[in-house]
Amino acid sequence: MTAETQPLYVGTHAVVPPVILAPMAGITNAPFRTLCREFSGGKGLFVSEMITTRALVERDAKTMRLIHFDGIEKPRSIQLYGVDPATVGKAVRMIVDEGLADHIDLNFGCPVPKVTRKGGGSALPYKRNLLRAILREAVAGAGELPVTMKMRKGIDDDHLTYLDAGRIAVQEGVRAVALHGRTAAQHYGGEADWSAIA
Repeated sequence: MTAETQPLYVGTHAVVPPVILAPMAGITNAPFRTLCREFSGGKGLFVSEMITTRALVERDAKTMRLIHFDGIEKPRSIQLYGVDPATVGKAVRMIVDEGLADHIDLNFGCPVPKVTRKGGGSALPYKRNLLRAILREAVAGAGELPVTMKMRKGIDDDHLTYLDAGRIAVQEGVRAVALHGRTAAQHYGGEADWSAIA
């Protein structure tokens, strides 16, 4: 195995090759993850679509279906979205107590206006204290389960947050950070900033 193909560790889970299927609402459901797993020979990490913490805590029927994993899915990865530290903490503890997943990813990368207008997704890291509180609750509730996060560079080029958010994540015990090299304002267009990722 060369230096380029060293495993990526998410907690104790080795991801070989170090490829992760990005979680996307309405896309990375169980059938889609199964297809991706088949085409990859079962290699890599496959994250669920975004799950709203409030709906999970309230045991919304649709949400409970979304967190279903097929028996072959190991490790089981759930991505959570939330803006309230207490609710995020409850959702994480529920996942741990009920054995619903082996890895938790937190979404701070969604650029969709209905999410960012409420201060969530890629808008949330601008509120550093709120970001810290959410990460602290999630990591404390997760116990041995690794917590990771996905984020963007910031809201726009005048409001970049990724360096501060990354530092806060390290301080709060987040195991890994995925950076989308675009701002929320860019959505999925324009050039990705690979130097920011580096």
